[in-house]
Amino acid sequence: MLVEDSKGISIEIMGKQHQFFCPAEQVEDLKQAVSNLVAMCDDIKKQKSTASSERALLVASVNLSYSLLMANNKIKLSQHEQEALILKLKSAL
Repeated sequence: MLVEDSKGISIEIMGKQHQFFCPAEQVEDLKQAVSNLVAMCDDIKKQKSTASSERALLVASVNLSYSLLMANNKIKLSQHEQEALILKLKSAL
């Protein structure tokens, strides 16, 4: 990625500033992703009043990773089902 294609933005997560670089067209998506992460961490901290910011980030990361895994598994299953239907249609022709 070329430097001129990137935009540096500063984002606050759990009270700390972090600098991120991404293509300019992805800035709003990155901001939305951070907003979702912060909301998730805030919810975790409310549920477990003893949770530190680091613990909330860890739990949120594991939850997001699990959600991504489940979504990818659904996509793979759908792809296999589509391939099976295509084979069935081809054999019927």
